[in-house]
Amino acid sequence: MNSRILSAIFASVCGIASPGLFAAPIGTGSVNFTGSAGVSAVAVDFFGDPTSGCSTPGVGLLGCFGVNVPLTGVFATGLTPLTNGGTIQDLVNPPISGLNFLSAFITFNNGVFFDLTYIVPGGAAACDSTLTNNPNYSCTPVINGVTSPFTLTNSSDASNASVFFNVQVDAYTGTTASGTTPYVGAFNTPSAGKNIAGILLDINNGQTVSAAYSANFVGTDIPEPGTIALIGIGLSAIFVSRMRRKSDTQV
Repeated sequence: MNSRILSAIFASVCGIASPGLFAAPIGTGSVNFTGSAGVSAVAVDFFGDPTSGCSTPGVGLLGCFGVNVPLTGVFATGLTPLTNGGTIQDLVNPPISGLNFLSAFITFNNGVFFDLTYIVPGGAAACDSTLTNNPNYSCTPVINGVTSPFTLTNSSDASNASVFFNVQVDAYTGTTASGTTPYVGAFNTPSAGKNIAGILLDINNGQTVSAAYSANFVGTDIPEPGTIALIGIGLSAIFVSRMRRKSDTQV
């Protein structure tokens, strides 16, 4: 393949990919925030943080959160710990692991936006109903036939459970036209108020499990999965073209 074809394929892949692949106007940093949320079979409903003066329960309504230390990079300006830090959108229909795009998933009061790009699948084996009352047991629920993003872990006495899930976002100010910075975030509920068996029972009965959470987002240079997939498509195109050229020369 000549250099012009190779350059065209590369430019095509980069043009389709996220504008933030090579641009990082926000830069690396970290932000920690807290709030409360309700998890059901159909949504993660982000409420708010009453201690920071914000609380808006209800699926489809903007939730809110209170910011805490550490706040580094761009987040160290315009955000005051222990106060209302911004708004967060609910995850609905249901929260499915994998590629997900939600514009302005999180909006900070200092002008930073997070667009959701990916919800990381839960990191444990599917929950086994015969084990959900066991101490220190961990599993990932399958909700309505779909693998959820959640990893549940029972306490040492199996009286309580923690809930954990990860997401990836593109961070920016203004618009994405000037580029974005990939961030990874972890949501953690240390205490759901019941063990895994109780959580699954409530969800399966159409109820909502509500608890306080903390979230921490950190800037990273890792490309988002969708971008990686597009690069893979470009490399595959190069491979196919080379194979065709080789076949033509052998005829």
